[in-house]
Amino acid sequence: MKRNIVAFLGKENLTISELQNEEKRFTTHLFGDVDDNLVLCLASSTAQAEWATLFSEYEVEPEKFRQKSVKGVLFVKVDNRYVMFTFGYGRSLINKHSIERGFGLRVSMNLGDPEQLKSIDKSTLERVTRNTRSQVALNSGIQDFDFEFDHEILKSITAIINRPDDELEMVSGNDSVSIYTEIEFDKFPEVAERLVTAYFSEDYKEQYPWAEFIGLESDPLIIKELELKLAKCFNERNTLEFWLAPPRIIDYEDFSGFVYSTKTIRNGSPCKHPQLSLEAFLSEAPFKNNTAITIGAMKTKNIYLLNGNDQQIDVIGFFEALNGEVEYNGQNYILNDGHWYSIKSSFASEVESYFQRLPRWDGFEDKPYHDRRECCYLRRIADNEEIAILDQHWVRQKDIKQNYEFCDLITQCDRIIHVKHYGGSSVLSHLFAQATTGLDMLLNCPEVIPQIREHLEDTYLSFYFEPSSPRKHRIVLAVIQSREGELHLPFFSKVNLRHHARDMENKGFKVELAKIAVDHSKVPDALNKSGKCSCQSKTAKCTVELTKST
Repeated sequence: MKRNIVAFLGKENLTISELQNEEKRFTTHLFGDVDDNLVLCLASSTAQAEWATLFSEYEVEPEKFRQKSVKGVLFVKVDNRYVMFTFGYGRSLINKHSIERGFGLRVSMNLGDPEQLKSIDKSTLERVTRNTRSQVALNSGIQDFDFEFDHEILKSITAIINRPDDELEMVSGNDSVSIYTEIEFDKFPEVAERLVTAYFSEDYKEQYPWAEFIGLESDPLIIKELELKLAKCFNERNTLEFWLAPPRIIDYEDFSGFVYSTKTIRNGSPCKHPQLSLEAFLSEAPFKNNTAITIGAMKTKNIYLLNGNDQQIDVIGFFEALNGEVEYNGQNYILNDGHWYSIKSSFASEVESYFQRLPRWDGFEDKPYHDRRECCYLRRIADNEEIAILDQHWVRQKDIKQNYEFCDLITQCDRIIHVKHYGGSSVLSHLFAQATTGLDMLLNCPEVIPQIREHLEDTYLSFYFEPSSPRKHRIVLAVIQSREGELHLPFFSKVNLRHHARDMENKGFKVELAKIAVDHSKVPDALNKSGKCSCQSKTAKCTVELTKST
């Protein structure tokens, strides 16, 4: 009989009791000639259906709404490991810290035909992580999924298994592997051995040569050192290069916010956040000892997802949602969705080389930052002769009633400048995306150009652009950074920068980087000034007319 079966792989030399979730109760059933080679664990529960409250006003016996569920795990030993086949919600019976992460993805890449992919799951290497699933109507290769191997992480694939007998088999997975195959009880040992063999195969390196650019780190000794460095960063409050992002795709139709502390849930007034924030989490759900945070403590913390009725609909482990980067022994490692990824040295060198090759613009060397806010700084240095302000000066596309910021500053020497504080990958990702979006509008929305010109009417600057003419404008990506020395960007941001800068260069524009130093002696005075920031946004008259016409 063919059916879909799901399996996890246990870590090396662990016993069944170490693989089980000790918080769950279950019965144990032994099979086979050797006691621990085939072991089935079963658990059942009876609970009231959650939709029963819809009928609470009617006289229906509560027992009618009670439902029984059964879940199980079959432990199959292969050499010094166990393959764990789960049934129902059997994964809850497994100790999640005892499994090999990325087992399913590696097996899927080795067993699946790379030219018969049905879908892929991927996430971007940005702080504002985008988890996406791409599917095709006809089985195809990775080239048809718009997967950018130098900018995205492959999370899962679903593929047809190429068999000589033309029997249909399909495989997919990330941590667990799901395989659609012919299965009977006596075939579980054979399937388990097949999955373990596929996991340790290196055939995927030929089929997916780019997979090693950003690879899943599986060496337990390296992972231990990385986790020690991670804990040290949190204990020293050095968390700038870390952030929170959902580790899986969220159904936002029944979602109202993330909650970090169960105390607010219990008192009936949960503090909900529309987006994940590490700073808010550490404030609302502090560790018991904030100077001796351990990885174990990180892995026990949770983030709760609530719906509009303040009911919990899901829970995410804090460690699974934590993202960032750590350097160890000269190697870059990325923490993403609870996994550690190693960055291939040649890829890291390419990214670093590209970053160093980008020209630097020195136009801010005599204009240090010492202001309350970024907008205040921009307006202070704009003299309307050499530099004009376009920060919060809105433009719109003809058919979209939404405000866009074309850029922050524009210069007489034809430089289009975008400025952001150094503050982690999300801020820098926004900086790069703003630049590419601005150029897309410039090239494809001619109605934007008159709006820019109107914003410059009170200045000595002019703006001329013709999409068919040779490019004369340069795009400057400027970062306000208090760190001494040359401009520094995290590796994530360098990858993201290369992605966006190449796009702009392919459109004919030169891209430059700039660092804006911080004058620390004057910043306190700016922050202590009374009153609110007086910077105002501005909408051009022709923008208003454009909106009316649509």
